[in-house]
Amino acid sequence: MLEKLQNLWEWLMIVFQGLLGLIISNVIAVVGFVLAFLILMRIFREQRRPSSILAWSFFIIMIPYLGVPLYFLLGGRKLKKKIAAKGFLTKPSEGSHESFPVQDVFELDGNQVKFLTDGQIAFQTYCNAICEAKEEIHILTYILSNDRIGNSVLDLLIEKADEGVKVRLVVDALGSFWAPKKKIAILREAGGEFSRFMPAFPFQTHGWANLRIHRKIATFDNRKCILGGRNLDLRFMGDGPDSDRFFDFGAVYEGPIVECLNRIFVSDWAFASKQKLEDINGIMEPTTDPAGHSTVMGIASGPDVEGDILYERLINAIQEFDDEIVIVTPYFVPDEVLLRSLIVKARAKKKVTIILPENSNWKVVDFVRSLYLRELHQAGVEILLFQAGMLHAKVLLADQNFLLHGSANFDIRSLFVNFEIGMIHKSPEDIQTVSKWLSWISENCRPYGTESELNPSRGRRILEDAARLLAPLL
Repeated sequence: MLEKLQNLWEWLMIVFQGLLGLIISNVIAVVGFVLAFLILMRIFREQRRPSSILAWSFFIIMIPYLGVPLYFLLGGRKLKKKIAAKGFLTKPSEGSHESFPVQDVFELDGNQVKFLTDGQIAFQTYCNAICEAKEEIHILTYILSNDRIGNSVLDLLIEKADEGVKVRLVVDALGSFWAPKKKIAILREAGGEFSRFMPAFPFQTHGWANLRIHRKIATFDNRKCILGGRNLDLRFMGDGPDSDRFFDFGAVYEGPIVECLNRIFVSDWAFASKQKLEDINGIMEPTTDPAGHSTVMGIASGPDVEGDILYERLINAIQEFDDEIVIVTPYFVPDEVLLRSLIVKARAKKKVTIILPENSNWKVVDFVRSLYLRELHQAGVEILLFQAGMLHAKVLLADQNFLLHGSANFDIRSLFVNFEIGMIHKSPEDIQTVSKWLSWISENCRPYGTESELNPSRGRRILEDAARLLAPLL
């Protein structure tokens, strides 16, 4: 009798476990279906590019167990609620922040510009600017590394904070994940302020893990600004020659443009530190005196800006140039409009040159770019591969009268997802300086077009086609 009861109990447990498993699997399926449906509705409302809509829709429908969680991790693009809270790069509402307006596009003349094309000079310039600051140092960077450069900059900032200079430092939480915590603690003890921008993991916030601050802005006493593509990292700058150092590009600004760049920093600082704008004290008054003869336009782009202004200016420059355009970028993953615009100009017999590192520090991106490069090569675009090292500069020069540089790469992530800053120059002196630098870069390149590049194996072509489908998710 006892044995029969035991068998009955075991049978009931098997039935119960089966029913429970069936219920759980159905609940998961229903929840997954609902989440997938809601995500797809949101994707269509967000005014994304068709390629992005197609890629995410395919991924979510075909592989929902992977696509749904990845969307929550990587899918966000514009932060409407956070924009409302940040509020400084959008048009201020009536009576709101009127005393401190921040524009996403601004153009001012009377500036002095010095371009930084050498990592050793860039580091000396950075350190000198810190040492010369009397009242205020504001630094925003994607990477602050725990290496000789990152620690040297922190040592200087600690000294200035000890002297009573107001130091504010913002780093991206993901890019600076390994930043030197002990030195940062010492900086805070000395009176400096430090914040991390957007937590690295989505469970730490209601935001998105893929929305990163990629701007590099450093202002000193609201009178001088260093801006470009360099991070505070040994790979980008240093105190001596280094054959492994990245080749990068940036600029030092003095004049009225600095005030606008400092306001962008303060906007980002307020957002990262969760301080109200009116509670941020001690911001120095800018100088209004002309410092030079350069007219400079700044463009902020990212989740905190309505639309894609920097991308639109880039497309406009490509579609409107008359004779020649040169594009330098470390990573090249264009969207369909950018790609077709380049192809159309090349087929119209306009000179289009794209300069890339032969081997970048992101092998996945190098693989993804292959299919695009073959298509551009066939259309007549000149593609040059830089051989002297890792080329990290981001520069566009059109018709010898329009220069664009800054923090944004020519890829989907920089143009549509990251917080970025771009600077446009039209002054002949600035153009001439950059044109000479581009000539040196070109001399250290080889032309694209080897047999393996133009005729890859069938297996590689299949993988490249798949990579192109998923490129909008990168």
